[in-house]
Amino acid sequence: MGNYHSVEKYLDSLPYDIKKIDVSYKNLEYLPDLSRFKKLKVLICSYNKLTSLPLLPKNLKELYCYNNKLTSLPILPENLERLDCNFNEFTVLPMLPENLEILNCYNNKLTSLSNLSENLKELYCGNNKLTSLPILPKNLERLDCNFNEFTVLPMLPENLEILNCYNNKLTSLSNLSENLKELYCGNNKLTSLPILPKNLERLDCNFNELTSLPIFPENLKELCCGNNKLTSLPVLPEKMKILNCSFNNLTSLPVLSKNLKDLSCSYNNLTLLSILPENLETLDCFNNKLISLPVLPENLKGLFYFCNPIHDIIYKYGNNLNMIKKRIKIWNNFRYLYYCLKYRKRFFKMMEPIIKKRYHPSYLDDLKEEDDLDKKLGEW
Repeated sequence: MGNYHSVEKYLDSLPYDIKKIDVSYKNLEYLPDLSRFKKLKVLICSYNKLTSLPLLPKNLKELYCYNNKLTSLPILPENLERLDCNFNEFTVLPMLPENLEILNCYNNKLTSLSNLSENLKELYCGNNKLTSLPILPKNLERLDCNFNEFTVLPMLPENLEILNCYNNKLTSLSNLSENLKELYCGNNKLTSLPILPKNLERLDCNFNELTSLPIFPENLKELCCGNNKLTSLPVLPEKMKILNCSFNNLTSLPVLSKNLKDLSCSYNNLTLLSILPENLETLDCFNNKLISLPVLPENLKGLFYFCNPIHDIIYKYGNNLNMIKKRIKIWNNFRYLYYCLKYRKRFFKMMEPIIKKRYHPSYLDDLKEEDDLDKKLGEW
């Protein structure tokens, strides 16, 4: 169907009342007139070699023309609700219809966007040459504007749930929506983050210049804060399942969430790790200063701990995970016994007043006739 006659023949074979036409992956360089398809709702002409499109049927609701060589679009139908024109060569878009709800113009050569529909719910404008955005529609729920040249973002709408502003030149973020659930702001020049929304579930702030993080909301499940300048982390929420804090200046970790499944803390200055939760499946802690490891959970399936002092001690006994778990348990038992013996005098000196108070016979002075002597002695 790569030539004019074959595509014409195919379209002539279709009924006039057809609602969907799909001519994707046909190596097309030309698309004939479509005006006779009065009831057409969906047109898919992606993955071709089209440089232009014909006049579009006025009842069209969805247009998918991505992965072509388009430099312009015809007048868009007023009923259009979805436009996917990503991976083309647009420098500007036509007037967008008021009913448009989803716009995907990713990977073009756009330098500006204007006249966004008030009904727009999803905007994907990443990988362009944008330096600013227009006023965002109040109904917008998702904004993907990664890989552009923004230094600042406009006021974010209250309904926004997903914000992806990865790989820009942002130095600060503000006015995050209370409804925000996912925030991807990595590869910028951020030195701090604002107060995080209470509904936030995912936070990716990798590759910035952060020295500290704000208090985490209780619903946070995934945190990626690697490649920053962090020296400590706030208290981790109970719901957290994924934590990646590699390539920082951490010397310790907070208490780990019992629901944590993946922990990456490589390339820090850690000498010890917190108690590992039972549900942990993957532990990446290589390139630290770990002299020991805590007891490894039974559910652990992946362990990467090379370039640590403990690795040189344990690894020589083999790389079998079950054997490593046993060796670490034995190692920890010996360490515990060693420190108990080493500091026994100091321990007993500290505990002596407590022991005397608890087990002094005066504890029994308050005995009454009705008291159970065996029970009292057992408590004593």
